[in-house]
Parts: sequence; C-alpha cells; structure tokens
Amino acid sequence: MNSPGEKAPVSPPFRLQTFGTLVLRAPEGGTPLADHGQQGQRLALLAVLAAGGEQGCSRDRLLLLVWPDASQQRARHSLEQLLYKMRKSMGESLFAGVNPLRLDPAVITSDVLDFRTRLGAGDFEAAVGHYQGPFLDGFYLGDSPEFEQWVTSERARLESECAAALERLAQAAENRAEHDAAVRWRRELCHLDPLSARHALNLMRALDHSGDHPSALGHAERYARLVQQELGTNVGPEIAALASEMRARAEAEPPNAPRPVASDSGIESHARIPTPPRAAGLPTPPVPVRRPPSRRVPVAIASVASVAILLLAATRLRQAPPETLAPATREVSIAVLPLTNLSGDPADAGLVDGMTEELIAVLGKSANLRVVASTSVRALVDRRLDVRQIADSLRVSHVLEGGLQKIGPRLRMQIRLVDPRDGSTRWSETYDREMGDVFEIQDDIARAVARELDLRLAGGVGPGSSASRHTTSAAAYEWYLRGMEGALMRNEAGRRRGIQYFQRAIAIDSTYAAAYAGLARMYIGMAASGRPREWFAQAEIAARKAVALDGSLGQAHQALGWVHVVNKDWRSAEAELRYALTLDPQLSFTREGLAHVYLWTGKPDRQLEEARLALENDPYSHTAIREYARALLANGRCDEALMQIRALKELSPPSAVAGVIAGQCHLVSGSWEDAITEFRWADQHSAQVAPALLSYALARAGRRDEARAILADLLSGRTRSHGAFGVAIAYAGLGDLDQAFAWLGRAVDEGTLTRDLMLPVFAELHRDPRFEDVRRRLNLEGSPQNR
Repeated sequence: MNSPGEKAPVSPPFRLQTFGTLVLRAPEGGTPLADHGQQGQRLALLAVLAAGGEQGCSRDRLLLLVWPDASQQRARHSLEQLLYKMRKSMGESLFAGVNPLRLDPAVITSDVLDFRTRLGAGDFEAAVGHYQGPFLDGFYLGDSPEFEQWVTSERARLESECAAALERLAQAAENRAEHDAAVRWRRELCHLDPLSARHALNLMRALDHSGDHPSALGHAERYARLVQQELGTNVGPEIAALASEMRARAEAEPPNAPRPVASDSGIESHARIPTPPRAAGLPTPPVPVRRPPSRRVPVAIASVASVAILLLAATRLRQAPPETLAPATREVSIAVLPLTNLSGDPADAGLVDGMTEELIAVLGKSANLRVVASTSVRALVDRRLDVRQIADSLRVSHVLEGGLQKIGPRLRMQIRLVDPRDGSTRWSETYDREMGDVFEIQDDIARAVARELDLRLAGGVGPGSSASRHTTSAAAYEWYLRGMEGALMRNEAGRRRGIQYFQRAIAIDSTYAAAYAGLARMYIGMAASGRPREWFAQAEIAARKAVALDGSLGQAHQALGWVHVVNKDWRSAEAELRYALTLDPQLSFTREGLAHVYLWTGKPDRQLEEARLALENDPYSHTAIREYARALLANGRCDEALMQIRALKELSPPSAVAGVIAGQCHLVSGSWEDAITEFRWADQHSAQVAPALLSYALARAGRRDEARAILADLLSGRTRSHGAFGVAIAYAGLGDLDQAFAWLGRAVDEGTLTRDLMLPVFAELHRDPRFEDVRRRLNLEGSPQNR
C-alpha cells in the first residue's frame, strides 16, 4: 500500500495500438483512460504524440488538430485540462517534455513508433510485423476536419512506408533466388493494395519463378475480375501478355492436371503443390485480416476497455514502385490537378492556386515530359470528373495531385503521383516545412516525378533553380504565389488584385524578376478593359525590368514578346517569344503570341502550327481553341474552324468570339445569311467587332440600307466597334474602298486596328495597291502578303 502522497507505480507500461483499431490497456491496478470524459480528444492526442515519436508534437499543432474551432485561449485551457486529467490517472511520467509534448516510452508505447524504429534500423521483417492495417482505422473526431486530414496523410505515409519495406524484402528474396519467400512478400503487397497493377504483375512473376504457373494464372484471372468490378476497365497490356503466355503453358499440360483454385482469403492454392516450407531466416509474414465493410461509429459508444471502430471510408493512397512505367511507345505526359486548400481558409485559396502553377512550371523543365496547362485541367476538374476520366480527356499518362495547408509560417504539402490506368500511386510524399523551404519542396517533387517516370531533368532544374527562385524572401514569394492564381485573369477586378499582389512582392524584394514578369502579365490583361496603350506601356516597363534582372526567365521574355506584338515590332516579337519557348516550352500563351505574329506577317502555315501546339498543350483553353479556329480560317479550312468553335458557343456564358469566327467563315464561303445570323448572335453577346462585321455582311447580302444604318451609328458613336477600324470594315462592305482606306489610316494612328484585317475575309482590301501603305505603317514590309 502506498503512503499518503506517494504515486502508484506505473508499471508495466501499457500499449497504445494505433494500427487497425485503437486499443488502450491500462497498467495493472490503474484506471482505464476511457473511464474518464473527453475520450475522443484523449485518444486523438495520444495518437498524434505516438505518430510524432521522439519528436512529439508542438502544443500549437495539437490545438489546431484537436480544437480547430475554439479560440486560442479556450483551446489552451482545454489542452491543459486534458493533460491534467491524463497525468492524474496515469502518473506524471506519462509525458516527457513540455513543448513539444512527447510520450514517455517507458510508460506508454506505440506500434507506430515500433514500426518506424524497426524501419530506421533496417529490420524490415520486424517492421512489417508491427503494421496492423490502416492507421487509426475508423477513428475520427466529428468536430475537427483538420484532424481527419492529418489522419489521412499519416495513413498514406505509413502505408507507403510499409509497401516500401515489403518491396525491399521481396527484392532481397528474389536476388537470393528464394522464390517461396518472394511469393509471400509479393502476396502481402497485393493484400496491401489489391488494385495495384504493379503488385499483381510482380506476384504473377514470383509465382511463375517458383514453378507455380497455374496459381500465377489464377491470380491474373482474379485480378482481372477485381479491376473490372472496382474500376470498370481491363487489365494493362503487361498483365494480359504474361497471362496469355501462362495460359499457353497451362494448355500444354496434361488434361487431368489440377487447376488453381481460390481460397476464401483470396490467396492461391493448388491441389498438387503443398504449402511452401518457410525459407531460412524468413518467418512467414502475418496475413492481414479481411475487415467487413465500414461505417462511422461515434467515439462515445466505444467500450471502456477498448475502442474498435470500423473503417472510415477515406481515400487510399496506393504505393507502387518506380518500375510501373507506361509502354515505351506511349507519350510520357502529366496533368497537375489543382491542389486542395487543406486549411479551409478562403484567404489561402490564391496561395494554393499559385503553388499549383509553380509545380506546373517546375515540372515543365523535365526533358521529354508534356505538362498540360492548368486551364484545361481546371476545366475538367470543375466538371467533377475522376482521375481516370481527366487523364483520358487530356491524353496524359500520369496525374499529380495533393493538398496544401498553411499554418502560420509553415507549409504542409501532401503530393502523390498517380497512374490513372489502375489508380495506383507511383510515388507519394508529405512535406512539413517552413515557408522559406518551399523552393526545396518544389525541386524535390520535380526530381521525384522525373525519377519515377524515368525522365531526365533539364539543366536548369535542381537546387535553387525553380521558376521563382529569384528571391530569398518567403514573404515576397507568398505574395507572388497569390498573384499567380489563375482566376485573377478572368476579369478586371481579379487582374487589379493581381497587380496589388505582385506590387507587394516587389515592395519586399525589388530585385524579384518573376514578380515583375507577373506584373507585366496583369498589365497586358488589363488592356482588354480599355486604355490599351497606357497598360501596354506599363507592361513594357515591367517586362524589360524582369528581363534585365533575370534573362533566363521565360515568363519575362513572353511578356516582352507580347509588348512587341502590340508595338508592331514583328522581328523582336518573334525573337522574344521564340526565346521564351526555349526557356519554358510549357508556356502555351507564348505560342498563341507567335500565332498572332504569323497571322500579321502573312505566314498562315506557321500560324496554324503554333496554334495547334498551343491547343495540344492546353486543349480546353478558350483562347487556345479560338486561336486554332482562327488559324484554320486563315488557311481556308473553314469547315474545320466551324467544328472547333462549337465548344466555345456551348460555354456558360458563351464566348462571343465564336460567332465572330463563324460569321467570318461564312463570309469566305459567300453564305451571307448565315454570316448575318452569326454576327447578330455575337453582337448580342457583346463582341466588340460584331456590329461592324454585321454591317459588312448585310451590305454583301444586298441589304445596304440596314448596313448604312449601322454605319451611321458607328460614325455617331452610338455603336462602338473597334473605333476607326470598325468604320473601315463597314465602308469596305459597302464597296466604298476610298473611305475604307481613309479610316484604316485613322485606325493605325489610334491603335484600334486588329488582326482580323489580315484574314481572307478582306482579300479585296489586300489586293488593292493602297494596302501596301497600310502594311508599311504596320512594319510589315518584307513580310509575305495574303492574296
């Protein structure tokens, strides 16, 4: 009996099992923790500390995970109360350390810690013996999505580590020609991830090498059924080819040879092949328990002695070794899905969106890797398509997805590389770093993806080389990321906000080249809102500053190239845009700029090629579709152009430029009434040039009074259609070429002339000798002329 004031001995230590189920066993004579209130919070706290191991967890992090909605003061009070009750029931020595808070391994142990300790020591057999299934299987806190996100991340990380350990064991056994042992470990990998094509293929090979060909074929058949049931698809070509080879062997066997059968556990057995003996030094790994379908059960109804809650349906991140490669003839390509804002704070949406753009830019530096632009990816994500559907639509071989959470000065990023053919994870990682380490995270991701896809990184990729490496300020970089949010370019308000973000980045670091390039991009976008000369002048200043600070920045040369387009400096525009592509081939907007240059300079074949490549890189981009359709029109392929722009008319709201291009196609073919219908539709949807083109079409259709009425409105200013250029189009439709060329001269002076002038629609103007003066004033001398 203990004397007054003496604490009861805390011995022997009890165990917190955090795999599969949660089971708390109190020390002899003690009181079970579950007898006290706040059971869910208590178990959550223990799980976090157990996963943290020797490092434990900071108190601020615990507050965020367990009491995310409480005020800071209230959360701290709740934590102190919880710790007090736990110390009172378990003894003061339960915890080691104050901040970060850690468990005392002499008092409370965890199979998670044992698992990772064994992994660290290279004892993979013992490590996988400690792995009992998904981490915190079924446990959840109803009031803390942050905790659930953390559990999902830890679950994926632990499963990945277990898969890697099993892979090491299997490969070691194969290297020693211990085929029976290799089969056992390969079976474990298939239990861990039943849908992984890589694991299925490796088990088939291991069974084949062990001489158990019928069982290998049996597993292939079961895997094919599973894939069809779960994914609605067929197995990959590698498995199909190996299965065909094995069927040929099976057919060569005597007719009375016994066939493979499947046991209830799903593990192959064969009548004439006994259970293989245990390989020397390799104990038979435990067979995972098959659990029934799961449902959520509140923590409050758990028993006093244990908490055994059925599996919470959560996304499983599957781990597959690097060898799961697409066939050699298949293009290696990737789509980066928009990162999820794990913090849930709308204020961080721009930061997360910007990080997505940065990952695209960094991955774009991998040689021989096609990276789809974010515009198209977002278009499909917004339609709520799954990963496989997105990959099929974009024709990519792999998908990168993940989430980002900002906690004060720290970032937590979860990333995984998915093979959409079978949904398997080629690689996954969770980064928990300071904001200042974000560049290293990006480079780590790029290197990991390149390694998994067997690609060569371009010379510019490596430590300290990502697209926005040109600042040492984490604060400046954060403002830059917020400015990179794609949604900002959709309207004037967003572009103005983007300008503010980039200006804040520059205020912190005045040598930040990427921020100046981003600022130039916003200024160029603002030109569509009015006062184009003013905005383009500011864009030129910002772009030249970016190039002066860092001549290796593709975005800077892209912006400067577009400024040269506006200034009608065609040679400089082409040179800058071409150079931007050599620095960053993924900049599809650069190719759209080149398409502009080649339309102006009378090179429709090169215009079409650049527009095609831009569309290939960004197949669901409205601007890419528009430029490709316009290039088809310039090449006289109007039927194809009309097919392309159908998608633009089906948008909500529809893109008015679709009616403009469709109407021009009908003008080329002489279908005046169809052209009139399209231009009226475009005018109803606010296409600025539509009234002038409508006047042109009406005049050509013989409805000259209607055409003159629109011209009168254009001259009076009641209808505005690209200023002087709109008036010139209307006069051209009426056949008054003297007035048409007079107004074209004014359009050159005021800067309202557009590239529509160079399309086949206005071939009559192109053939007039006076058009040479217009070309001269547009710096087009020496360029081919459309005839």
